[in-house]
Amino acid sequence: MSPIVWLLGLLVCALPAQAAVEFAFMPAVRMDDPQHAQLLDIARAGERLVAVGERGVIVLSDDHGQTWRQADVPVSTTLTAVNFPQPDVGWAVGHSGAILHTADAGASWSLQFDGRDANRQYLAWAESRVEALEEVVAANEDPEQQEALEYALDDAMFAVDDATDAIETGPADPFLDVLFIDANTGFAVGAYGMLYRTDNAGTDWRIAIDGVANPDRFHYYAMATGVDGRLYLSGEAGLLYYSADTGQSWVRIEDLYDGSLFGSVEGEDAVFAFGLRGHIFLSPDGGESWRELENDERTSLYGGVALTDGRALMVGSGGLVLAIDAEGNRQAWRHPSRASLSSAVQAANGDIWLVGMKGLMALSEAKPL
Repeated sequence: MSPIVWLLGLLVCALPAQAAVEFAFMPAVRMDDPQHAQLLDIARAGERLVAVGERGVIVLSDDHGQTWRQADVPVSTTLTAVNFPQPDVGWAVGHSGAILHTADAGASWSLQFDGRDANRQYLAWAESRVEALEEVVAANEDPEQQEALEYALDDAMFAVDDATDAIETGPADPFLDVLFIDANTGFAVGAYGMLYRTDNAGTDWRIAIDGVANPDRFHYYAMATGVDGRLYLSGEAGLLYYSADTGQSWVRIEDLYDGSLFGSVEGEDAVFAFGLRGHIFLSPDGGESWRELENDERTSLYGGVALTDGRALMVGSGGLVLAIDAEGNRQAWRHPSRASLSSAVQAANGDIWLVGMKGLMALSEAKPL
């Protein structure tokens, strides 16, 4: 089972709604070997490594991955992504709309935002959209536009109903990625088109879906940034956007691919988008144009990281690891566990660590293909 399928499968919880909410916001249980839990993302906090995963597990290493310890975490919900814009300052996100913050390089965490806040904001947004569309429909005098406006109003009313139901059932939708472009400005994205933004280091998170063309509320899987400051947003059903103004507006890349794109990463002189069944696309010009790369390994790719040698490293299903440069030259490995991998990081000493369904693994253990 892929990490993405596993994540979205957990949207349906066997526990009653209220019990699930209460469990989600209990402190994470201490584990004997937390580095072997299912882990979904890993990042550097200066020279420290920080990985996050199931049941609120966050693990830390201060010796380039040789030993690990568990951090104190205030939630037991699955954590899906972690990001550090500065060595001491970071954020993690996950299920139940949780957004966590640390100011001590991941040693301790506090809850800044959760799905209850997200549900209230989405309801207010949907209600304001209904009100605005009602005014436009009432004032419209063009019969050719009327039908389209009425359809849009119907959709907005359905959105209000969905938002009302979500408030009654409690927080369920997960954030799937978090990205900060500096210590104050950050984004959290996730299931059903969730996109939230902060400009004050998480003191306030606000819904930021206006200006992003996603009327069907397809999932957003990942956000990334390039050296030129551009942002890249990828998701379900071939969604791929870039922003040249720090997320104030987004340009959608049309007709690239119909399948899911699980992420993007910038190597030297190129941006790579990757996803379902091993599809990889390269842009040499900051997202303006794209071409597909040949890839004989037709297994899905779920995460990526830029390496210090300028290549992009991607990981995915069946323990596959690929390193690709701007010319399309590639090197491939497969981890002997064949466990699906969801993320990777290069430690300060150059070692590369992988995380996935069986926890932490070293690239040095993988076999070249």
